[in-house]
Amino acid sequence: MRKIAFLDRDGTLIIEPPVTYQVNSLDEMVLLPHVISSLKKISDNGYDLVIITNQDGLGTDANPAFIYNNINKKMFEIFASEDVHFKSVLCCPHYLADNCNCRKPKTKLIDDYLKGEKIDMEKSFVVGDRDSDLELAKNLGIRGFKLDENNSWDDVVKQALSRKAKVERATKETKILVDINLDGDGKADIKTGLNFFDHMLHQIAKHGSFDLTIHCDGDTEVDEHHTIEDVAIALGQALKDALGDKKGIERYSHERIIVMDECKCEIGIDLSGRAHPVLNIELNREYVGDFPTEMLSHFFHSFAIASAMNIHATLTGENTHHQIECFFKALAKSLKDAVKVVSNQIVSTKGVL
Repeated sequence: MRKIAFLDRDGTLIIEPPVTYQVNSLDEMVLLPHVISSLKKISDNGYDLVIITNQDGLGTDANPAFIYNNINKKMFEIFASEDVHFKSVLCCPHYLADNCNCRKPKTKLIDDYLKGEKIDMEKSFVVGDRDSDLELAKNLGIRGFKLDENNSWDDVVKQALSRKAKVERATKETKILVDINLDGDGKADIKTGLNFFDHMLHQIAKHGSFDLTIHCDGDTEVDEHHTIEDVAIALGQALKDALGDKKGIERYSHERIIVMDECKCEIGIDLSGRAHPVLNIELNREYVGDFPTEMLSHFFHSFAIASAMNIHATLTGENTHHQIECFFKALAKSLKDAVKVVSNQIVSTKGVL
C-alpha cells in the first residue's frame, strides 16, 4: 500500500503573505525554510507527495489561473532540481461561501484521487499551516502535522518519520508493555520489578538514543526468569516492528568495541532477518542485585530470536556488574549504528531483509 504525504501549498511549501494571504506573483514566491530537504527525506522514505490546496476564486480576476500555474511551474522546477517530485496537485477553486464539497477539510478531492485505492493509513499524513489541515487529517483517519512558530519542517519530519512500535504481551506469568521510538532522544520509563534489570534496560535507551517504555508485571515471587525472558521477547518484537521493511538502514554494526573499566565487549550485529546469537562470556557471581547472572545469556538469545537478528558478542572482565553493564551499553551502541537510516535502498542483493 502507498504511503502518501498530503501537503498544503501556501504557508506550507511557500510562504503565505500575511496581509493578502495569497501569492500573487513569482516575486512573492518564497519557499519555507528546510522544506526542500524535508520533502527529500520524506520522499526517500518511500512516500508519494501530493499537494492539496484551497485556492479562493481560482480563475477569477482576483486569483487569475495563469499566475497560479506560473507559480506552481517555478516551484516544481526548484523542487525537481533537488530530486523532489510531486505525484499530483489537488485544488479546490471555490470560496468558502460557495459551500462546495471539495474544499478542505472535506475529503472529496482525495477520495476522487484515490478512486477507492487503499493506502497505508498508519504511515500516511497531512502537513499544513491551518486547523483545517488537521481537520482534513482527522476526516481521512490519518496523522496531521501543523506548521507554526513552534513546529518547523525539521520538527515535522522527525515526528512523521519516527520509527515506532508498541507491543503488548500477556501470559499467565507476565503482562508486558513495550513502546519504542528508534528516532528518539534516549527518554526511558522502565519498570520491570527487577531493579538491576531496569538499570540495564535504561542503558539501551540512553546509549541507543531510543525513547523506550517498558512496563512488566511479572511473577517475580516465583522466579526472575519469566520477567527477563518475556521482556526480551517483547523488546525484540518491538524492535523488529519498528524497523518495518528496513529500507535505508545501515543494517550492520561491525568492529564495535565498548570498554568499561577493566571490562571489554566486542560486538557485531546484522539485522538480516535471520536469528543467530553467539555469546562468549564467563561470569563469576550468581546474582548482581536482584538479577540472576545466568539470565544474561537467556536475555541475549531471546532478544536476538524475537528481533530476527544475527549478533555475536564476546565479553571479558572481572567485575560481574561491570561486565553485564558493558554488554548492555555495547548492545545499545551497536543497535544505534545498525538502525541508522543512511540511504533509500534495502541493503541486500535479495532486495528484502
